[in-house]
Amino acid sequence: MNNLKLNYLESAFLVVIVTITHLILNMPNTLIETTGSASIINTIYVTVLALLLFSIIKKLLDPFENNNIIYVAEFLGGKILKIIITVLYLAHFIFISAILLRNFAEFLKIIYFPQASLWTILSAFLLVSLIVNRLGGKNIVKANAILMIPILLTIVITAISLIGKLEFNRVFPILGYGFKETFFNGATNIYAFSGILYLLLIKPYLKNSKNFSKIGYLSIIISGIYLVLIVSALLMMFPYIQLGNDTLSVYLSTRIIEYGKFMQRTDAIYMFVWIFDFLSYLSIIVLFITQISKQSFNLKKTPLYSYIVAFIIFIVAMLPNNTTELEFFETTIYKYSSIGIVFVVSFIVLVLGYLKKKKEGNKIRYEVT
Repeated sequence: MNNLKLNYLESAFLVVIVTITHLILNMPNTLIETTGSASIINTIYVTVLALLLFSIIKKLLDPFENNNIIYVAEFLGGKILKIIITVLYLAHFIFISAILLRNFAEFLKIIYFPQASLWTILSAFLLVSLIVNRLGGKNIVKANAILMIPILLTIVITAISLIGKLEFNRVFPILGYGFKETFFNGATNIYAFSGILYLLLIKPYLKNSKNFSKIGYLSIIISGIYLVLIVSALLMMFPYIQLGNDTLSVYLSTRIIEYGKFMQRTDAIYMFVWIFDFLSYLSIIVLFITQISKQSFNLKKTPLYSYIVAFIIFIVAMLPNNTTELEFFETTIYKYSSIGIVFVVSFIVLVLGYLKKKKEGNKIRYEVT
């Protein structure tokens, strides 16, 4: 990525792939479980919150021109703060990708490969991501931009195909568990937009940094639309009281889709596309981890580091002893660590860096006059 320059759509789809991958897995269940029948309103609400937060991020990053938050951390607190922030981001990327990988591997093992060992499925995904990374960052983002078209289409087709099976009375009561749960406690569902972290890192790699705001708004709007589509479909299809116990409810919904008698059990087609989605997501994660490390630790370009990253992801993915622990990691630790790192720590660094930059600018102007 040192020589990589991303265009408008490539950059936006890097953020969207995060939300879509989480959406295909268990994120909709968590959103619906949190706010019940008010989930549609809550999803629209957190989408608006995400847009407002990004507008603040853009304002805070403006004084730093084409630099990202790693540079802001170094400007604010020197190399020590730079390393601390980098380690936090690396830990976040590794933990989230490992837990999602384990979740997806468990699902594939149960449904499609009951005879395969879990470590074999995990290794296969990581091996492909390493091979893809050897092809270079430009190829990864181009492939992701191409793959996003069929991936997004599968979500739209799923939602449209389910219209005749929806029970619209399940959106009542409109405010679900109440106003407080929907708009205050439900604000924690902002974690669904943790892909904003990519926006904090991506600015130096843009072909035209003036497109940064457009990329941010476009990626959040696309993510929000698809969140609303799937949350709406699942809420009106399954009783939300039961959703929390289902694994990959988006997949379960595809199993009941039929296109006449000539095309049934279309879930395999959807899953085929979603496997490519996850491979693209995992490849991007490995790419970002290696590039952030190079920026912060001045590492030389070496494929060995990618292998180390993949091995660590594998180890973390194997840590949960059972599905109960895995669910706790995914729905609780992931949720609140995302809020803490993306929407608390990062904002503190940006705000303090912005204030320091403004103070130094005012000082310079004062001395000149």
